This record gives sequence, structure tokens and C-alpha cells, in this order.
Amino acid sequence: MSEATLFLFKALMDIFTIGVVFNFLFRLLKVDYYNPLVQGIIKAVDLPSQFLRSFIKPFRNLDFASFLVAIFIQAGAFYAAAMTGSIDYVPSKILVWSAYSVMLLTFKMVWWILLGGIIVSFVAGTNFHPAIVLIRQMSDQMFKPFRLLLPPMGGLDFSPIFAFIALNFLQVLFVQFAIESGLPVWLSVGF
Repeated sequence: MSEATLFLFKALMDIFTIGVVFNFLFRLLKVDYYNPLVQGIIKAVDLPSQFLRSFIKPFRNLDFASFLVAIFIQAGAFYAAAMTGSIDYVPSKILVWSAYSVMLLTFKMVWWILLGGIIVSFVAGTNFHPAIVLIRQMSDQMFKPFRLLLPPMGGLDFSPIFAFIALNFLQVLFVQFAIESGLPVWLSVGF
């Protein structure tokens, strides 16, 4: 497999992984499943998760099946890189790297969702386009725990600040673990 073919294969696997992580976040954050964007993403990526979900049942809002599918997809991409000789083939390392890669991708996606929620609240607060409604729903669910700790004061909502602080702490922590595990940064979708 040439380097260009590996890049194409890895890019397609990363796009599919992003869809599966969105599927995981949709279930975790209890978004409106009648939203056409949610339905489209779920139809496109949920088949492997449905199979695995028959063995691994969701626990409350945590859909471990979708998360495991994302890890397996990334493991396949790392395996392809190992077959080209770009990295050493050590199955345990590949699984650990895949888990770190999916976690870092999830943190990056959550960061963009939070930022999108803030921007949407300023720019298009009354717009009901499916994408805007989805971003608003997801970001509001992520801000909710922080709003319980610190309610809005005088019309100002400080929960996004604390949400970003918590997210950046987790992201730095997992980046440190990933680098210490030897994760090839150039190959990880989360960096």
C-alpha cells in the first residue's frame, strides 16, 4: 500500500469515526432524533453499532457499542499503517492508541460544539435550521451541569467558561497519556 493510498484509507476511516462519535454524542446528550441531520448521520454510520449493541447494551445514556466501533475503526486504520511499515505492529499498542485517538477526537468535537453553541446563541438565537437546533441542543446539554453550579448572573452566563476549563483539563490530561504511550501524533485523528 503506497503512502497516498494509506492517506486516502485513513481519511475515509477518520470520517466514518467522526460519524460514529457523533452517534455516541447524540445518545449521550439526548438530542432530538427527529432532526433530519441526526437521522442522516445515524443511518449512515449506525449499522456496525447496532450489531454490537445486541451484545453490549447501553448503560443509561452511554452507548459503549458506538464507542467500541469507533475504537475498532481507528484500530483498522492503525493496522493499515502498520502493514505499510509506517509504525510497528503491536496489537496491544494499536488498541491503546486507538482508544486515545477516539478520546482526543471526542474532546475536539465537543470543543467545536461548545464554540458553535456560543456563536449560535449570539448570531442565530431564533433560527430553527436543523443544524443550528442540533448545535444548540448539544451545547446546552453540555453547559447544563455547569449552569447548576453557577446560575446566570444578571443575564450573563458563565457556564461556558467553566465548561471550556474542564474540557481543556481533560484534553491536556489525555494528550499527555497519549504521548507517553507512544501514539504517533501524525496518525491520530484527535490531534
